[in-house]
Amino acid sequence: MERKERSVAILYGTETGNSQDFAELVARKCRRLRMEEVFVNEMDGVSLTQLLEYPVVVFIVSTTGQGELPRNALKLWKQLLRKKLPPTFLSGVKFTTFGLGDSSYPRFNWAIRKIHKRLLQLGGEELALRGEGDEQSTDNGGAEANFDAWLAIVTQRLLEEFPLPEGESQIPEHELLSPRFKLTVDENRPKKHGDLIKDLGMTRMKVCKGQVVSNERITAKDHFQDVRHLVFKTEEADMHYEPGDTVALYPQNNYEEVELLIKHQGWSDIADCRITVNEEFAHSVPGGLVSPLTLRSLILYHLDINAIPRRSFFTVAWHFSVDSEREQERLQEFAELDGLDDLYDYANRPRRSILETILEFDSLKIPPEYVLDLMPVLRPRLFSIASPSPSSDDKSQDTTFELAIAIVKYKTILRRIRRGACTRWVEKLQVNDNIPFTLHKSPLPLPGENGRGPAVMVAPGTGVAPMRSLVFTKLRGQSPPQMRLFFGCRNAQNDFLFENDWRTATSQPPGSDRFRLIPAFSRDEGGGGYAQNQLFAHRKSIVDLIVRDNGYFYVCGSSGAMPRQVRITLVEIIREHLGCSEHDAEAYVHKMENSGRYLQETW
Repeated sequence: MERKERSVAILYGTETGNSQDFAELVARKCRRLRMEEVFVNEMDGVSLTQLLEYPVVVFIVSTTGQGELPRNALKLWKQLLRKKLPPTFLSGVKFTTFGLGDSSYPRFNWAIRKIHKRLLQLGGEELALRGEGDEQSTDNGGAEANFDAWLAIVTQRLLEEFPLPEGESQIPEHELLSPRFKLTVDENRPKKHGDLIKDLGMTRMKVCKGQVVSNERITAKDHFQDVRHLVFKTEEADMHYEPGDTVALYPQNNYEEVELLIKHQGWSDIADCRITVNEEFAHSVPGGLVSPLTLRSLILYHLDINAIPRRSFFTVAWHFSVDSEREQERLQEFAELDGLDDLYDYANRPRRSILETILEFDSLKIPPEYVLDLMPVLRPRLFSIASPSPSSDDKSQDTTFELAIAIVKYKTILRRIRRGACTRWVEKLQVNDNIPFTLHKSPLPLPGENGRGPAVMVAPGTGVAPMRSLVFTKLRGQSPPQMRLFFGCRNAQNDFLFENDWRTATSQPPGSDRFRLIPAFSRDEGGGGYAQNQLFAHRKSIVDLIVRDNGYFYVCGSSGAMPRQVRITLVEIIREHLGCSEHDAEAYVHKMENSGRYLQETW
């Protein structure tokens, strides 16, 4: 196997695209160091033996769920865990790692810690110490500042390992690099505007086809939050799912906004011409490219023009604001480490989009060949399945999926209405519309099987979706376990999701003595406060289920304060019951986490 000298492989694992964005920043730095080959790919895009082809390998990976690796990193991770690999397998390979995590999770940045430890076990040599960023933090530059400090160390180590060629210097930061991704416009074969068919999204090669059965609002019409109960079916084979599995929906941008961008950038004459992109970009697009691929369909289906622009956007964009020195300087400030606070105030706090940024800087005119380097890929959105798993007795050829989706619509501090790209698309779906989707297996460890204990569930808002799947899947079987669901919302009249379903479950056998719902209505007088308040109020029964009967504890919903408060409450319940110290109660919950009995899924 031929070793590629002066080369580096940068591998990322991501669910939302953040780690990929950081990987691109590392790649640009390596190109400025005049590395001969800079290879960027998702972890699952390489084989185990390919790692040996590079003298330096960089891993940038986010942590998901209970300290797990993202889906596009699991294949290579399983290969790295093979017991037959010798402890010298990565001998001669230098590596470094950077992790992105969320400190509201108990297992903060566990994914990158596991990877780093395993690389050392296989004989890899540290190029630089592991770096970690916290997506919850906004202080002192947050994850961006952590990343920059780590990257500065990596840069110095790379220069020590691979001195610049004689007579060469680093490519200056102010010098525009050639585009990494290749985009070519075939101006000789224009496509007519009307040739963009309605179901162009269904031409992706790696997605399944679903058909909408219903799309109903299940919150009160005058309630601020619009939550949809989306039901769709598919005739695709092998679509069995279990509680905890998710569906990925592939949204598209708003057509009018895409047209606005095209006109602002002066791309109208080429927008409907066919384009070609290189394999490296095509491979990075989840679900595959639509066909025919034009500049318009590329932006409509594959580029996230509503994402908040990151510093990587500005490191390239400022080069294209040549007609206004003032605007160019402002864009360049956002690209520098000293400008992180200004960037946060400009982009993150008001949640400005890439589209809005481009429109506000009138002198910013982006050459089409740089579009792929500037704009992140529009990634699918994952939603927990809310319906019980398909019954083996069901002879229907169709598989039905139910989802609970909160429509993202809010007003920013700039008093602009913001809508989520996916939920705006979901909001407009009509019965019989076709939708592209993929099924992702991540089933929950289920209670009540092989002697396992009961389940206590805490699920405010749409976090109740996987719990609904679990409850009704278990109630359908023989001898279902004891289950308690603590559901939190604002008002009994406005956002009590699936109220009729819960009433049915608790009034008919076997649910009448197996399942109990304990609601918490935080805005209603006498409504019980928050879910964690009700959890503590019912601590006697919780102790019986969790401690005495060795039960499971599930937390699902929005990240931030809720999961932390729920965990604190459980620790206090156990401390009070056992009469032990807080340290020992914390150790008890930690043991539950390690054994898979405490599970948290938040977003």
